[in-house]
Amino acid sequence: MIDFKKFELNAEINSAMKNIYPKKEAVEIFSAICNGKDITKYGDKVDKVMAYMKHIGQKAVDGDVQAKAEINAIRTMMIEAPLVKRLSLFDFMGEKIQVGYDEEVRYKVYQLQGKKSGEQANSGSFPFATANWRTEVMTEFTTITGGFVVDYREVATGNTDAIAVANEQVVTDMLNQMFYKIMVAYHTGIKNATINNYSEGAGITKIALDNVLKKARRFGNLTITGDYSVIEQLSDFAGFTTTTNTVMFSEAVMEEIRKSGLLKFYKGFPVVEIPNTYNVTKFNNTKEFFETYLPEGLLLIVPSGATSPLKIGIKGGLTSMSGTDISLRAEVTRFDMEFGTKLIKEQAYQIGLLSDTRYEVNKY
Repeated sequence: MIDFKKFELNAEINSAMKNIYPKKEAVEIFSAICNGKDITKYGDKVDKVMAYMKHIGQKAVDGDVQAKAEINAIRTMMIEAPLVKRLSLFDFMGEKIQVGYDEEVRYKVYQLQGKKSGEQANSGSFPFATANWRTEVMTEFTTITGGFVVDYREVATGNTDAIAVANEQVVTDMLNQMFYKIMVAYHTGIKNATINNYSEGAGITKIALDNVLKKARRFGNLTITGDYSVIEQLSDFAGFTTTTNTVMFSEAVMEEIRKSGLLKFYKGFPVVEIPNTYNVTKFNNTKEFFETYLPEGLLLIVPSGATSPLKIGIKGGLTSMSGTDISLRAEVTRFDMEFGTKLIKEQAYQIGLLSDTRYEVNKY
């Protein structure tokens, strides 16, 4: 029988790993079972793992506190692994910084002051530039939370499908909350910056988009990204007007739109749709359909090869707690991760942003 009793959690997200002693492979096997992955390579270990999980599941149903703690620790590791992996999606949105619980996120902001070059007579004197910098501390951390009502009978009976669904929902909810904070940080920081590359209006117009692209292009190769609601508006800009004022599309553009319904490139820049799922627990303002997790009206122009003005901080790892909710009369498990964002105002102009004012930005 596999012994899960001795385990040690490494809460530092810097390693992006969790250690469990003495049988880490058992957690991997149970995770593969829940997620419907190939388990033939594990041989008879699969039956041993399932037998043990059913055993501690039944003990948890009977009120064994230690069994509940074991199941909670195992599910925490099962949730953190895909969550940390998906956090890599933020790399193209900003500079991701990962620190431990007892550390703080600090970064330097450099500024050049004075005359940097010029022309003068032989042996003449001229002023030199100086580089100044300041240290800023990211203090805008909030706790991103997810969770579910626990039914230990699912473990006791081996109903792994239900476990996989609950775990996936926690990962999706927490990731969308983080992505929402990033989008709002971009909108608030860029719009309020003294010097910015920002445009807003009732809809995305070709003139506004071209102006933002022109300014952002000098910072590097660009990627145009946003929700489907704004991306699909770009298809109308790819045509050309004939002498009879008829808008026509090239065969290549028509093929792109035919395959995916969206334009893949605009003026040589890749167009990338940000997945934005529905929050089926919340209606939109008109109460006629569901609300989306992320803002629908923001179109970002992100240059590559430049240091991003947006800093994304993750402190520590995923933590969990289980207990009884009196109002629900049920066992619940809560998962938390400390997450923060900071937009450097002096560099906000590097990112282009268009806002379709027909859609709300603040959803919470």
